[in-house]
Amino acid sequence: MEGIKIAKEHMENNDLKMVVYKDGQVIAQSTDRGIKPVYDVYVKDFEGLKEAFVADRITGKAAAMLLAQGGISGIYTDLISEPAVEIFEESGICLQYKNRVTHILNRDKDGMCPIETISRNVGNVDDLIEGIEEFFVIVGMKK
Repeated sequence: MEGIKIAKEHMENNDLKMVVYKDGQVIAQSTDRGIKPVYDVYVKDFEGLKEAFVADRITGKAAAMLLAQGGISGIYTDLISEPAVEIFEESGICLQYKNRVTHILNRDKDGMCPIETISRNVGNVDDLIEGIEEFFVIVGMKK
């Protein structure tokens, strides 16, 4: 899909972590790491995700839940977890990726990513958002 290709190229050419492309233009982009870029676009411009194309460096289950709920059309990611693949496939979202892993590791690479852990312990997006926001408070990203 052309939209995925454009989002991917924009992400790579501008050394970004995440890009959202829709209607011929980049509507969101970020250099932030982790779940923050996807979380931010989900809570600030939910309607912007509908039928958009996303490029993301690392996509775990939490990001997949938010992006699928937002109604994206397609995604490219450098690294994706098995649960995220399942969500995109079940949602009929076009998926392209470089590497597939059982789960996303934390930054020290000695355990599962905390957001991946949160996403595995919730049953819906509302509970996921609550868990992400609690995590942001714990790590000092949000008051």
